[in-house]
Amino acid sequence: MEKKLSDEEIREFMALHRKTKDKKTAVRINSVILWAKGWKYKDICEALLISESFARNTVERYKLFGISGLRYEHYEGHNFKMTPEQEKATVKFVEENFVPDSKMVIQWVKEEFDIEYTTQGMQAFLKRKGFVYKKPRAIPGKHPSEEVQRAFIEKIENEMERCKGKEDEAVYFSDGSGFVHNTKVGYGWIRKGKEKIFKTNTSRQKVNVNGAYNPETEEAICVEQESPINQQSNIELIDKIIERHREYKKIHIVLDNAKYNHGKIFKAHIKKLKREKNVEVELIYLPTYSPNLNLIERLWKYAKKKVVGIYYDRFHKFKEAVRNFFENEVKKESCKADLEKFIGSSFQIVKG
Repeated sequence: MEKKLSDEEIREFMALHRKTKDKKTAVRINSVILWAKGWKYKDICEALLISESFARNTVERYKLFGISGLRYEHYEGHNFKMTPEQEKATVKFVEENFVPDSKMVIQWVKEEFDIEYTTQGMQAFLKRKGFVYKKPRAIPGKHPSEEVQRAFIEKIENEMERCKGKEDEAVYFSDGSGFVHNTKVGYGWIRKGKEKIFKTNTSRQKVNVNGAYNPETEEAICVEQESPINQQSNIELIDKIIERHREYKKIHIVLDNAKYNHGKIFKAHIKKLKREKNVEVELIYLPTYSPNLNLIERLWKYAKKKVVGIYYDRFHKFKEAVRNFFENEVKKESCKADLEKFIGSSFQIVKG
């Protein structure tokens, strides 16, 4: 067998091995000692009960970083297959492209550098470089500029601050959402090796909810119906707010640019309220394509986690559950506390 290192270097390794207390480092040193004596990787693996990839990577560590590469368990500067330049190119590829799984990166590295990775090895590399496997966030393709978003946020925050503590004036965020009669299953903790079964429906029936949310009081006022949201829904919602708060003299409603929010019948009703009930309703329209600036969107997300995650065998039961949530559950102090945490009053700016 042809030696890879001198006898003196091998003796130095053997002395280091005797002083090493960490078992994994000791195995690495042993691997290099046997390799230095001319052993084949197959024989090293059989003698030390390790995998061939571990033995090869250990030797590569030594070649690149010397003895220090064997001692340091979490070396961040190299992944022992690619050069630092190749690593940077790979990181850039992942950052600039949507990568649904590690196989895509494995294939790219193979084509670019002729280096082969296992799935486990590539996942470890990506984690070391600060990547995590998670669902991407969808944003409107035509969202307004950051300047437009910031200007709107400043405007509405000033309005909210001005109305704070007033009994006769309030700001509500309004929108509509559909609740489909079908169980939506999310992630959850399940004992390893076991399965949890959830019943689902094939129904396409849904309950449409038109709502208004006050972030200062965590109050949600909603109108439920099977028909689509329209001008009449808006009228019912405004009337319901006024009926519940007879003390209001002015209501600011933040809403999107859906056609029914600009409808003549709806606006005529607002003028009628001013004339007959002395209640002023100011409509504050969001910038186009900016649902991220409407706080009530978070209410819908919270509500669907609570309602749609439960199986209802009949649509009328599902409909009643939706109605009960918005008519009763949202009024409870425990639910308001949840909404304060889940929704808050801070706005999210879409960049890029």
